[in-house]
Order: sequence, then structure tokens, then C-alpha cells
Amino acid sequence: MRGRLVFPAACLAFCQLLWGCAIENADIALRGKSELVGLRERDVLMCAGHPTSEDSIPGGKIWMYEHGQATGGFTVQPVIPLAGAQLSDPNSGYCRVQFRFSGGKVAEVSYAGATSSWGRKDAVCAPIIRNCLDYRGR
Repeated sequence: MRGRLVFPAACLAFCQLLWGCAIENADIALRGKSELVGLRERDVLMCAGHPTSEDSIPGGKIWMYEHGQATGGFTVQPVIPLAGAQLSDPNSGYCRVQFRFSGGKVAEVSYAGATSSWGRKDAVCAPIIRNCLDYRGR
């Protein structure tokens, strides 16, 4: 009986951990939209590297950075092997972070692509944004 209780509790704890990470990543992406405005071009180069692509627009330019997230998953066999259970993020994620520059400084940050992870909007964009928030905080 004890084994039957441990398995569901472990699965629930694991799901909460993954969902918690997605919440934190979504918060980082949200912060990036406001806190990175005003960052200089050279600072973005230092925190995010060279852009994947660049577009010139009237009054400035847009630098684009891309990040893909592979869906993680695993298969769990219960103690009584009647059926397997699978737990995975239903969406592979992809994010294009776009920095719009005007006068040599970030004027806007936006995200494009399949940016949600575990139901949290823009969570896939966090790795690029986190580096720049950390760099800005120095």
C-alpha cells in the first residue's frame, strides 16, 4: 500500500517543480520587456552575443535572437504494471527575442514563436533574457 502512495506523490511533486520553473521563466520574460529598455547595443552584444539576424527599419534596427526548447518527457511504469504513464510538456518551445533599437538603445523587447511552456506565456524566452537581466544588474 505504501508504494502506491509514494508513486503519485512523487509524480505530483515533479509536476509542481516543472510548473514552478515555467512560472519563474515567464516572470523573467515579462521583466525583460520593461527592464531591458534603455540598454545600449554593446551591452546587448555582451549579454546575448551577436544576433541571429538583423533588420534595418526606419529610425533604427531590430536584432533577433532564437532559442529552441526540446520537449522533455519520460515514461513511468507503475508498481503494478497494468498501464504506463507518460508525463511531458505538450509543447516544444521556440522563441525569437526581438530587440528594437532607436538611437543606439533598446526601445522595445518582443517575443515571437511558440513561446509557452507548461502553460506559461513566453517562458521559453527566459534563457536569453535572463543573461541580459543579470548583465544589467552588474
